[in-house]
Amino acid sequence: MALLADATARYREIESSVAYRVGLRLSKSPIGKMYRAITRRCAAPVAPPAPSSAPSEAATSPKNSALSARIRSICPDEAILALPLDKPVAVAHPDWLGIRSSAAQMFDHLLLLTDEVTPEDGESIAQRLLARRPQAVVLQGFPFTYQHLVQALHRQAPDLPIHVVWHGTFMQAPEDYAWRSFRLMCALHRQGKIRRIGLVKKGQEQILRHRGIDAHYLLNMYRVMPEAATNVAVAPIKLGIWSISELKHKPPYEMLAAASTIEGAQVVGSVASERMLEFCKEFGVAHRFLGRMVPQAEMPAQLATTHLNLYVTLNECAPMLPLESFGAGVPCIVGPNTPYFENNPYLQSRLIVPVPDDAYAIAQKIKLALSERDQIIAAYREYAVEHNAESALTLQRFLS
Repeated sequence: MALLADATARYREIESSVAYRVGLRLSKSPIGKMYRAITRRCAAPVAPPAPSSAPSEAATSPKNSALSARIRSICPDEAILALPLDKPVAVAHPDWLGIRSSAAQMFDHLLLLTDEVTPEDGESIAQRLLARRPQAVVLQGFPFTYQHLVQALHRQAPDLPIHVVWHGTFMQAPEDYAWRSFRLMCALHRQGKIRRIGLVKKGQEQILRHRGIDAHYLLNMYRVMPEAATNVAVAPIKLGIWSISELKHKPPYEMLAAASTIEGAQVVGSVASERMLEFCKEFGVAHRFLGRMVPQAEMPAQLATTHLNLYVTLNECAPMLPLESFGAGVPCIVGPNTPYFENNPYLQSRLIVPVPDDAYAIAQKIKLALSERDQIIAAYREYAVEHNAESALTLQRFLS
């Protein structure tokens, strides 16, 4: 019941937060899923005693059997057995799409695990994971209940390197869930249970080092290389806006306003709030939103249907969507707050909007990029080779 009370308190704490409202809209709130799972466990009827002839209550109790089955449903044996021996293993939440994509591109071996881990789960997952003799376990984004896996791994294998890659920024501190996870991650590092913290926002590692944390910068990468710019119909001019509607640091409205100046343009994307739809109507923006989040496997095909994708946000680390867009053969316009194209003046001049809340500047970049799609993709092909090599070097330093 203590675990249920803690989940309830956390659930109410973030109930009014932006992260919760987005999660509720998509029906995929990690905390909501954890709360429901724990509630079901605590509300389940108590199993009757095992027959006296049973060899062991612990071995045959329906309650223990159900618990074992639940643990393996969260992290199936086959998922762990698929991991090779003696390699670094990344662990990521399956529904945190950008973080999952980052982990899948940077690491060769990825284990998917939801934010529903109990202490019992942590012990079981750690025991089975350690049988693969991982060189290191690297947790991605640090879902809050991953703390139980950290505790179990440290208890069972104190010398195993346990690292975390943090995909947030300091500007997300007002979001209760992100802040709680960040503080917990830092506390576990100070306790010696998390060895090293990687950050994909350049410069944050210097701030954390000043606080005595073993922090390293990691540059996101995308291994897929486009052959050429995609062939798309002349009209309508499809502009992709894939931001999650109402996140305060990723509002779509400057991009929508910019799209209103492009003759024959149609905005496409995943989900749209009522305000976004009202904005499109007010500004005369044609649109086609899918009304659902796009599964990771479908994303390249969706991105490839556009002429350009737009990802101009107010706050950013090293977003995966622009890299995924280029991998699909479609240029993507970004703001000035990513590490991309630092050493490529041509791509900088075509794709980076200097002021992210300047709709007119975004519109000018759209027009320029539309006229040079082929040249931009050709330049990206050369740029990506050096970018990915630099990314691999940051990972090597992080794991060494």
